[in-house]
Amino acid sequence: MEWQHTLYAYPMVFAAVVAAILTGYAIEYVRRNGRNPIAVSFAALTATVTFWTAMTTVKLLLVDPAAKLLAYKVLHLGGALAPPTFLVFALAYTDRHEWLDRRVVASLYVVPLVFLVVLFSNPRELGYTGVELGTVSDVVTLSVTDGPVSVVGLVYGLVVLFLALGLLAQYALELDRTFRTQSGLLLVGMAVPTVVAILELTDTPPLGGGVNLIPASLAAPAVTFGLAAYQFKLLDILPIAHATIGEHVTDGLVVLDTDEVVVHTNDHVADLLGTDESLVGRHAREAIPQYDELGGGHTSVDALVEGNRYVEVTRIPLDQPGGLVGWVLSIRDVSLRKQYELSLESRNDELEVLNRIVRHDIRNDMQLVTSYVDLVTDRESLSPESRTYLDTAHRRAKHTVELTDLLGQLIRASNDDERRYRVDASAVLTSAVESVRDGYPNATISVDDAPTAVVLANDLLDSVFVNILKNAVVHSDVDEPTIDVSVTVGDETVCVDFADDGPGIPDERKPDVFEKDTKGLESPGTGTGLYLVETIVSNFSGTVSIADNDPRGTSFTVELPLAEPVTTLGE
Repeated sequence: MEWQHTLYAYPMVFAAVVAAILTGYAIEYVRRNGRNPIAVSFAALTATVTFWTAMTTVKLLLVDPAAKLLAYKVLHLGGALAPPTFLVFALAYTDRHEWLDRRVVASLYVVPLVFLVVLFSNPRELGYTGVELGTVSDVVTLSVTDGPVSVVGLVYGLVVLFLALGLLAQYALELDRTFRTQSGLLLVGMAVPTVVAILELTDTPPLGGGVNLIPASLAAPAVTFGLAAYQFKLLDILPIAHATIGEHVTDGLVVLDTDEVVVHTNDHVADLLGTDESLVGRHAREAIPQYDELGGGHTSVDALVEGNRYVEVTRIPLDQPGGLVGWVLSIRDVSLRKQYELSLESRNDELEVLNRIVRHDIRNDMQLVTSYVDLVTDRESLSPESRTYLDTAHRRAKHTVELTDLLGQLIRASNDDERRYRVDASAVLTSAVESVRDGYPNATISVDDAPTAVVLANDLLDSVFVNILKNAVVHSDVDEPTIDVSVTVGDETVCVDFADDGPGIPDERKPDVFEKDTKGLESPGTGTGLYLVETIVSNFSGTVSIADNDPRGTSFTVELPLAEPVTTLGE
């Protein structure tokens, strides 16, 4: 078989090699990441281009007329199938999955397949009407006169090609700069062979009447498709995801390069920042309020903008295998959240002032009252009636002191900013038991040997244990109540159990005992003791539960997470 050499073959070989590489890349991508319509259709498109350009090269290099004609027919297996395959790729890339139904896709290939059958069999010269050998620049060429079916196939291919280009052009306008560049590469690449095809088919100089350079022009999309695939992650679903997010997200998005200069913003940024000026090209320090506060471990900051509104600016690094390539800033309106935080801070400040007044001023005054009542009671001869009045005043004053202590604890328990530190729950329990024993000598409180159990808490943990113990004593229906206390340390938590021999709590009331203002029928208390217990324990990330004691009474169990062990240097 005789062959010839020509420089016209080089761009075709180049296009075939690049297309083959892209086909392999797409197939490997599908193997590793799974099937997605973009990758699969891209692999099919580059495969048809590979076959088309390779067979065109073979046809060009052959000299024998019969061999050239056979190569001409075979190359159309790629050439006729490339346009509909490109349209399928465009539909997948632009997220028009409703058109990717098997019947729709199959219908796109009906005309090309009919054309191929007619071309190979050429009944009544419907495929081609004549074949002529010629010479162009010492290169033997084969000119084939198209038959009517070939003309229909050619027109169909051009229509499908322009439809695909239109879909890509429309989609490019909807994307941001990164993905607009990606789709732009696809458009530019396919525009080159499209223009060459029009010039060839219309015999427009300098391309008309010579060697068919349409396959050679496929070197252009081979390069641009390669750039889109490798540099701009063509096979990923990011363009579809970006377009979908852009339609629904209300956050502002700002893209920074490695010099922290703004290279892109979406449409929401201007409204969120209250500016009409373009931020593109400006350094982030100048464009984004309080940008300097980002860094040093801080990934987000709240900034005050025009209109007395607050936005949260979050910086996310864009890392690639080669290193950092920039940042994305997310800008979100957090005015409602910020107003709530500010009102909460103001409320906490007011509560702190109230706490100081109650705990310091009122408590001190009440303690002074009780002291004076004690002095009068001890030093003066009083009538029984006067002594009764003073005893009542003394009792009420002491109760007021207790209420101020309780109020202060409630305020602290509801403050999430209360500092927590490492404390031994067993040591706190021992102190609480001794305190209640002193106040209620008629009660018997037994404590098993309590192992060390370090938790993250504060001095309010003492109030938890004291309130549970006092609750058991005050609500007991026996003269000498008994409370058994035990401590169990597990792998992650410590459980402190208080089992009394009182009247117990009916099942229907158990779910409500930790609610505010809940107290027993005969209780003289305020109904906040167990509510305080549950509030404090919750703030310590623990739980408190209630169950029946055997044979009678109630069992309260406080469960707290153990603190992480402290490590020292060298461990």
